[in-house]
Amino acid sequence: MILTGCGGNPSDGKPAAAPTATAPAASADPQAAEKQAVLDAYAGMGAAEVRTYTSGTLDPELERYATDQALADIKTTLFWYQQRGTRMRGQLAHTAAVESLDTTGDPHRATVSDCVDSTGYDKVDKTGQPAGAAPSGPRRHVVTSSLQRTGTGPWLVWTSTIERDRTC
Repeated sequence: MILTGCGGNPSDGKPAAAPTATAPAASADPQAAEKQAVLDAYAGMGAAEVRTYTSGTLDPELERYATDQALADIKTTLFWYQQRGTRMRGQLAHTAAVESLDTTGDPHRATVSDCVDSTGYDKVDKTGQPAGAAPSGPRRHVVTSSLQRTGTGPWLVWTSTIERDRTC
């Protein structure tokens, strides 16, 4: 608590003002910047992943955001699309949040939970026509991703799992 009015002003002859308290600043999340960095890395991977599947070639930005199993899964899915002559068209809608964040060790670790809506995201052939049957069932699923950051390096997505049995 900060107090003001510690004494009277001898030149004006008035008594000292009553002490007043300065209200403490609103409590901010001390991890807000790290959480935003985690979400930025997750969103960067998602955008590069969509560009990869839309173009049919590996997006050069992808490795800035994804590594390990997450990167391997995207490359495998891209290969699957290439073998079938298909691509994706549209965008995914995301509602991502940091579920856990641990910056005490090295590497730092985080988990992101996302509700991904694929309603506007469809498989097409090389001519842009729908490929295969329209998806059946819900098009909103929970995606859980783990991220790590070593030292002062960037946050990277290590795993990203679509939980097909969990809708949101």
